[in-house]
Amino acid sequence: MPGAAGVLLLGLGGVAVATAAQAAPRSAESAAPAATDMPYAVEDFNYPGADRILEERGITLKRGDGHITLVPCTDAWNIKIESRLDNGGYCFRATAKSAYLSLELPDAYGVWTEEHPVEATLTADGKESVVNVPSNEYQPVGESGDTGLRSVLVELRVTG
Repeated sequence: MPGAAGVLLLGLGGVAVATAAQAAPRSAESAAPAATDMPYAVEDFNYPGADRILEERGITLKRGDGHITLVPCTDAWNIKIESRLDNGGYCFRATAKSAYLSLELPDAYGVWTEEHPVEATLTADGKESVVNVPSNEYQPVGESGDTGLRSVLVELRVTG
């Protein structure tokens, strides 16, 4: 098998003999992909289906690490954002203890969490604020929070 190394042990009457095989190194020419090889997948971290979600739900999901996804609120969720845009809110599922999603969710006024604490970054009147929401809590943000200003949620980060 090219590029693989193997070891074979043979036992005979208490005597062991070891043999090893090593493939010859490949030249740079033979290691280069052929024109017919499949192209490499390059992850750009853009949110899949973002254009459709913007059209259907009115929010922009930009980039993330894939560990925070938008889900229907009828499904299992562990982050919920209250917003004037949707009376049912926007529900997300975080699948790791460390996760990241950049987005634009206008008129956010509350953050619900379940098992993970969340750091929510909002903008209002050109100023950015960060709100830390402990696990299993509700935190008013934006116009119902400390700033009292209508705000856009621009980032969610799961922090533990």
